[in-house]
Amino acid sequence: MVCTGGKSEAMSIKAVRTVVQQLRKGKIKIKKDAVITVQNIVASGSLGGKIHLEDAARRLPRSMYEPEQFPGLIHRMVDPKTVLLLFASGKLVCTGAKKESDVYKSVHNIHALLEEKDLMLYDA
Repeated sequence: MVCTGGKSEAMSIKAVRTVVQQLRKGKIKIKKDAVITVQNIVASGSLGGKIHLEDAARRLPRSMYEPEQFPGLIHRMVDPKTVLLLFASGKLVCTGAKKESDVYKSVHNIHALLEEKDLMLYDA
């Protein structure tokens, strides 16, 4: 079974357990309790300022920016192992996290890296 659309790990786990319970109520034999494994968390957010994507692509390791194909910079983070899609507006999408804490860590890491390399522009 695949569960999508949960707004948190807890909500997703609860949804799977509810489905298993409903199946059992419907006389479907399920011998064991569900083993629930989070495979991929997708989160979106904003860094609060604009990003210089061309400069970021040149200065951030493991980054790719092909504006003719996709309007965002693709950054592959090593620790935690996630992929971040960064947009010039400062918005981002984080994919591949296995825990919510990995999402927060990834966003914090990329924000710090962009700040350190002076790649963020804030409105005055």
